[in-house]
Amino acid sequence: MHPGHFFLALVLTKFACALSPTVVHEKRVDHPSLIHSRRLEAHVAVPLRIGLKQQNTGHLPLHLLSVSDPQSPHFGQHWSAEKVAQVFAPANESRDAVAAWLVGAGFDKERLRMSHNKAWVHVDNATVDEVEALLGTEYHVYNHHESGEEHAACDSYSLPAHIAHHVEIITPTVQLNIKLGSSSTRCSKRSKRTGPAPVFPLHVPAGCDQAFTPACIHSLYNVTYVPKATDRNSFGIVSQAPATYLQSDLDTFFANFTPSLVGKSPLFVSIDGGIVEAVNGTDVGEDGWILQYTMSLVEPQPVTMLQVGTLITGNFLSFNEWLDAVDGLYCTSNGGDDLTYDPQFPNLPIGDFQEHSCGTVKPPLVISNSRADFEYRLSPFYTARQCNEFAKLGLMGVTVLFSAGNAGAAGTTRGYCLDDNGSVNLNATHFNPGWPGGCPWITSVGGTQVKANASGLASTTGVAQEEVWNQDMTHGFFVSSSGGFSNRFPMPQYQRAAVNSFLEKLKKTNPEQLRHFNPGGRAYPDISANANNFVTVENGVFSLDSGTSGAAPTVASLITLVNDARLAVGKSPVGFINPTIYSPNFARAFNDVVSGTSQGCKGWQGDRGGGFQAGPGWDAASGVGTPNLGLLIEKWLALP
Repeated sequence: MHPGHFFLALVLTKFACALSPTVVHEKRVDHPSLIHSRRLEAHVAVPLRIGLKQQNTGHLPLHLLSVSDPQSPHFGQHWSAEKVAQVFAPANESRDAVAAWLVGAGFDKERLRMSHNKAWVHVDNATVDEVEALLGTEYHVYNHHESGEEHAACDSYSLPAHIAHHVEIITPTVQLNIKLGSSSTRCSKRSKRTGPAPVFPLHVPAGCDQAFTPACIHSLYNVTYVPKATDRNSFGIVSQAPATYLQSDLDTFFANFTPSLVGKSPLFVSIDGGIVEAVNGTDVGEDGWILQYTMSLVEPQPVTMLQVGTLITGNFLSFNEWLDAVDGLYCTSNGGDDLTYDPQFPNLPIGDFQEHSCGTVKPPLVISNSRADFEYRLSPFYTARQCNEFAKLGLMGVTVLFSAGNAGAAGTTRGYCLDDNGSVNLNATHFNPGWPGGCPWITSVGGTQVKANASGLASTTGVAQEEVWNQDMTHGFFVSSSGGFSNRFPMPQYQRAAVNSFLEKLKKTNPEQLRHFNPGGRAYPDISANANNFVTVENGVFSLDSGTSGAAPTVASLITLVNDARLAVGKSPVGFINPTIYSPNFARAFNDVVSGTSQGCKGWQGDRGGGFQAGPGWDAASGVGTPNLGLLIEKWLALP
């Protein structure tokens, strides 16, 4: 373009902006744990990034279902990463419009950088006063009352109407997790019971209700398959600092339950500085026992530990760190992270962001994540964008599994529900859906427990010897399998028949409950596995651990074995499994959990009342049931 023409374009852009009305693009979600402190100083540098609207995301579900629906002629024909990037890249029109808007607003064009995938516009050295003028907003500082950390955000921001439809999200803006130089803390979702160490060897599988071991999994879930295609298969466990493992713990566990693994370690991948440096006496967290079980279940298949080095901050969780690593097109340094949610490296002020792992990891065919958050805490723009990213991984043949949580219908960790205004409080009665359980394009894993005095053998009737996990920890404090219905994402077609059947039964048995959740939302969990009394070794001591943190990697291990069986005969991995596991043909491949109730709201019907009741077919306490691996392999091998 001739320089004179470019100048004229900028003049016209300024004129258009002056005439174009502004619209509120996003509003802040209220966080009761954060208390207003002050205005953010005008000179503070803000890492301003404008995420451009991606193309064709409306067609993403159709593309994903085309390769995931067992009835589709394209089942298993997964896309390459290059094709995914090409199909969903933002339009050049959006890039040009946003760049012209920024220059017209006074930002010198030399300060603008475009990400290599042309999905993000970065503005160098933007200050608070510049961004406030650009977005018609004010930034304030809030204190987190538990951790003492300071966070900054605006209440809302606006865009010119002719620009808003080009923009997907702007960071940092409304989400309250801009960290202002403070210490980081870890949030764990597991429950743990310590006490006298079990005496080994145990007589297994008898007694699986009291002490759950790998032998219990083999017996309950019909696990006899031995991997044959380990050179073509892959399995990853997402880990978050400071959780890690001790080799001595692995070896003690393996010596008792999987002797062939003594001395073996997981493959280790560092993301954003993650390192294994646990020493004796360190609380290594849940990752040690997750590895003890997954490595035992898929042996000799190697297990990869994707260890994220950035610490969890202020009880906010981020899943974008590992998404960055497995998809360079999603990365902050090239577009992607939302720094208002996703942690900056520890103790760094706004604007001081180090280079991090971006597209450095080939995504494993199965990825298990044992953490979850609350849907209400994240903005709709954020959850929609991240959900699309999970769909893209499924389109590439990756199975992504998340634990459903440990607080029943009241979310993931604390057990408190939502009031009529959408805020959490002690006496609220509306169910509190978790994240990313509400995303239709991941597989959510709930928890069960073996019934007292059950035989521990695989079911021959299709009815599980298990019930919904609902555990009394101390003094009437219960933890249980989470499940419910999203308030943001509609129910996907693949689960409508199963979920609508559950809702019809609920209308007859407990119609009052229907007022406390969104019956038209995406329902979860999709599937379950044992979450109770895992025998584990931590710092050399045997103990019992519970939580859906153990259920998710169990299911992920079994899907890894299914992938091996298909790869061994030249077929594709299973990828996104939900359309298949909800299909009628797969119903008998699951043990139907028909008894037990999940926790409800603290303020409604008492501590144990108000949750979801298990019953025949899918239910919001146990999903479609627990897996029968032998039948799953048989049925998946019958597919193209």
